[in-house]
Amino acid sequence: MDQKTELLLKLDIFREFYTEEVELISEYFSIHKFFDLQVIMPQTGQDSSFGIILSGEVSIIDDQMENSSRTKGDILGEMAFIQVGRRADFVAASNGAIAIMTFDDIEKLKLKQPYLAVKLISLVTRNLVNDLRQKNKKSSTEMIVLLADYNLFSDLLNLVKDHLHIIKNFSIVTTEKLKTFLEATTDLTISQVIEPQCLILGETAIGSQILLDQVKAIFYLRDAVTIESNPPSFEALSRLCDLQQVLFATNLLTANAVFQYLE
Repeated sequence: MDQKTELLLKLDIFREFYTEEVELISEYFSIHKFFDLQVIMPQTGQDSSFGIILSGEVSIIDDQMENSSRTKGDILGEMAFIQVGRRADFVAASNGAIAIMTFDDIEKLKLKQPYLAVKLISLVTRNLVNDLRQKNKKSSTEMIVLLADYNLFSDLLNLVKDHLHIIKNFSIVTTEKLKTFLEATTDLTISQVIEPQCLILGETAIGSQILLDQVKAIFYLRDAVTIESNPPSFEALSRLCDLQQVLFATNLLTANAVFQYLE
């Protein structure tokens, strides 16, 4: 048994894995030492890796959220699975070591050991959900998210009017422009406003609410000819909905079908 396998087996996070499975997974991790105040896994704008702390402590510095720290067995960078780009900096609060796996290595693992790749990704995402649940209280009212490209605002309005009796059973989340538009043309009350460029991460974003199963459905009417929405943000939203099995409609036909399901 090599050193990487021994180090990973010492972590509680791998208690559901057989020794032979950890041995296979360890081939795709690289071990890196870090020193106090060193920036770990620097931001690149296209973050494509995650890490598991083997020893030491790491501070998470985020100017939009409360700072926190992580220690042995904790995961860093797991939000990269659902969001392109990262706001937070990871700064070492002591000397230590971290095991890092790139997304390219995950793809290689998928090809050779698909079951293990799924098991590992499930472990990472489950860890993320548990972390969010510790920080958030579950809302008693489920949410519906209403979004649309600008030239489809009228289509969204007609959709809302047709299904107003269903929509009123949920808390409504939308953008500032749509909030003004919808409240001026219907008697809806908007519960939460989000930024179209920051759908997943940030103080007003809905990423954590999706992971906490607080979002029932998302309606995002998009112009298939001239896409004006932020592609990375939309892609992250789409992947997160797939991950959490959230109803996600991007055209009128699908949207009407979803409302029939919700009725």
